[in-house]
Amino acid sequence: PLGARASQRATFPRLPPADRPNRGEASEMAPKTEPTPYTRARRAYSALQKERLSAECGAYLPAVLEGCPQAIKKQAIPASEKDAETIKGLFPSTYDTPLVEFTAGSNGEAAASRQPIKVGVVLSGGQAPGGHNVIAGIFDGIKQWNPDSEMIGFLDGPHGIFSGNFVEITSEIMDGFRNTGGFDMLGSGRHKIETDEQFENSMAVCNAIGLDGLVVIGGDDSNTNGAVLAEYFKKHGCKTKVVGAPKTIDGDLKCPPHIPISFGFDTACKTYATLVGNVAVDALSAQKYYHIVRLMGRSASNIALEVALLTRPNACLLGEEVARDKKSLRDLTVDLADMIQERSKAGKDYGVIVLPEGLIEFIPEFNQLISEINDKLAAPGVEATEASVLSVLSPENAECFKYLPDFIRAQLLLDRDPHGNVQVAKIETEKLLAATVTAELEQRRKVGSYQGNFKTQFHAYGYEGRAGMPTIFDASYCYALGATAAALLANGCTGLIASVKNLLAPAKEWQCGGVPITSLCVIERRKGKDKPVIRKALTELEGPLSQPCTAYMKIRDELRMLDAYTIPGPIQYDMENCKSSLDIPMTLQLELGKSMKPLGKVPEPKKMGDFLYAPQAVEARSELQQWRSARKHQVPASLTEKSIAAVRLHEVQATMCAEQDMSYMRKFFTSIEAPLIELRATEGRDSVPQNQRIGIVFCGRQAPGCHDLLCGVVDMLRTSDGSKVFGFVGGTHGLFEKQAVELTPEICKAYVGSGGLELLGRTVDRLKTDEELERARAACEELQLTGLVLVGGARTNTDAAFVAEHFRKQRSKTAVVGVPCGIEGNMVNEFVEASIGFDSAAKAVAQLVGNTAIDGSSARKYYYFLRIMDGAATGGRISSSHLALEVALQTKPNMLLLTEEVDEKRFSLRELVKEVADMVASRAADGNNFGTILVAEGLLAAIPEFRTLISELEAVPMPNTP
Repeated sequence: PLGARASQRATFPRLPPADRPNRGEASEMAPKTEPTPYTRARRAYSALQKERLSAECGAYLPAVLEGCPQAIKKQAIPASEKDAETIKGLFPSTYDTPLVEFTAGSNGEAAASRQPIKVGVVLSGGQAPGGHNVIAGIFDGIKQWNPDSEMIGFLDGPHGIFSGNFVEITSEIMDGFRNTGGFDMLGSGRHKIETDEQFENSMAVCNAIGLDGLVVIGGDDSNTNGAVLAEYFKKHGCKTKVVGAPKTIDGDLKCPPHIPISFGFDTACKTYATLVGNVAVDALSAQKYYHIVRLMGRSASNIALEVALLTRPNACLLGEEVARDKKSLRDLTVDLADMIQERSKAGKDYGVIVLPEGLIEFIPEFNQLISEINDKLAAPGVEATEASVLSVLSPENAECFKYLPDFIRAQLLLDRDPHGNVQVAKIETEKLLAATVTAELEQRRKVGSYQGNFKTQFHAYGYEGRAGMPTIFDASYCYALGATAAALLANGCTGLIASVKNLLAPAKEWQCGGVPITSLCVIERRKGKDKPVIRKALTELEGPLSQPCTAYMKIRDELRMLDAYTIPGPIQYDMENCKSSLDIPMTLQLELGKSMKPLGKVPEPKKMGDFLYAPQAVEARSELQQWRSARKHQVPASLTEKSIAAVRLHEVQATMCAEQDMSYMRKFFTSIEAPLIELRATEGRDSVPQNQRIGIVFCGRQAPGCHDLLCGVVDMLRTSDGSKVFGFVGGTHGLFEKQAVELTPEICKAYVGSGGLELLGRTVDRLKTDEELERARAACEELQLTGLVLVGGARTNTDAAFVAEHFRKQRSKTAVVGVPCGIEGNMVNEFVEASIGFDSAAKAVAQLVGNTAIDGSSARKYYYFLRIMDGAATGGRISSSHLALEVALQTKPNMLLLTEEVDEKRFSLRELVKEVADMVASRAADGNNFGTILVAEGLLAAIPEFRTLISELEAVPMPNTP
């Protein structure tokens, strides 16, 4: 229960002066040895967070850890025979530590007969989803051992250990973070315990607190540092045992069979896969963009490969393959250009390309170029200009430099770190490749081999995935890791990292134990010294763990031309009803011997105008999409029967426009006082109009829910004999050209609950001229439509009024209605409470904002400025900020900058900056040098002097223009 042990606070002895290490004047501040009051409890929870907080973590506990597990010790096998003696010399006290495997023990031994233990925990390095559940597993594990056991949390990473910055973790604190993302419970840090003084202080703090054990939750470097600390403590007679838990979203801490995966990888990949799936649907809907996505993951391509297996983009570049095959930037450029050219010939000027963050580090000539630039600019007399650098570069590197786009050349010369080196991690690889591919395609256009259009949209996903709410797998795996770590410490083990395996089986059947960290280490040369490190697990192209790469390479060539995208959808937590909620990472499934679902049959697309029409089958959908397609729609009571005969139209009251506008409106519309219409259920059954022919046109931006609109129309028309529903392929252009397809229940079934407009697509969002109105009427008359539905935002529904008026004047038999649709939400008024897509878009964006905000409160050192898409101005001076406001209401950022507010108050840019600076200064005064600021997309256009500047610039003739 919440607060069960809130009053049972431990007393911590002060460190006696005689026991303190002798320090000179330059020594660090003496560490604290008393707990800090806990002030980091979350103040609010979303509905989903509350659901996850109440989920029973005990369901995640492997059966082997229930009761009092028995520790079976075995000899560990070193990772590197050639480094074994060197590592033994570095870890003389802990090198012979045995491997531990737990077996089920007796449940008869009373917990009261076991001595209570006091355990500390520290979060080290970057955030990874599930860290709080590792802590929960430790907490519950030591309480299971003995209810009087106590837990200490070190704040803000390893620095909290050697400085003595810690809190007591109570049940009340712990229960506020179960199954939640981020590391904000304690905060994290990237410090290492390295100096003699830091080791001395760490031991002094642990001795003073009386810690029996310490768990280091971190990646490869952090766990190696934990092994060094375990060695130091054992060598100096400190009773504190040290064990670790494998953490990193990058997936490069993996040592099979004992550590099959690091925690956080699954959640991060599923978060990114959701986003990549969304942009894939967007690509299919608009059919005019290449979406190029860069994914976090440091040097390894593990995340990119996992996301590619989950979403099946047209191309995914793997850094390890680039290095193995010594592919140059030009090689990559030509290969992508070849794919784009071939797709263009098939009518596909769109696609999805995925890149790993560390790709650029694997391009041979790029590394050589950067190295020489760093050396040359460090020499006297060489200026940071292209001419100066080109004059001193080697011929090979000079040629490479000249091949690069202008903005990358400038970045290489000007954007440098404090040591004068190029900041490789900041180079936007997606824009680099887009620029080189564009140049290559233009050369091909000149010789006539390419006639397509290459338009790009760029995406870089990283921090959004580090602090998300953990998936069921990560929540379970992390809890098991924590419980395992607790069992290791209770059994007096040190120098081990928690191991949980047999992960294809249900959680109750997982196998738990610990593996000596020294057995996982190899020797690497770092900063001129030999260092023991856990070898980073890059993507394996060959060898025992190459199954994921092999599986991807088998389908890679087909994916270049096919649109076989798999849409994973958002992360699910319904363990009882949604089977996909229990999925473990695809790469892990393949490594453990499971096979991948083959590519489904992709229908041959039919070219209709500028759009390719290719309806999908239900079987080709992802598991989640199929699950969603089987769910019933929630509908108002009047529509429960989904029958036209079961409803009746009622005129409610007359409407009118603003009185001052009435005379103007009469110039365009014969009736401006038409009544409101309500649908009401009726017990009687009126005759139903038969042989209705209804056409549907999507006119605006893509919005989630549009396919369900089609399903609603089709379901209702099924109750009218002889009636049919037609969808116009390609939006209003499709209407003009009569590109209509009949929408049947079978076609619609595959699109229930799916996003985008991939079935019918869209083009322009206006019906502007009399000629266009007449073309629309002629199309409806030729197709004998009795009704036309225009789906879109404020502009589209304004157009619907003009179309209806034109049809009335021309005595057309086609009735016209509009449907409010748009993620910007700017069509809300006294008659329309919501528009299609606004809720889904707001929740999707809010998830990312919430993840990022939690990441900020975990690292406690960044301000995140997040720009939120807004609505078109629709004839007004500024755009709307409804989406930004909704997201802010859901996530509670530290500041929201609204376009409308800036416009109303006529803020200058200086005043706006002052508002932000005042907030940052106020938070800094409270010790909070981090935060989240939401910025509406149209904000700058609302600043008076910026608007004036833009107007003047637009009036200035551009070079080479008349």
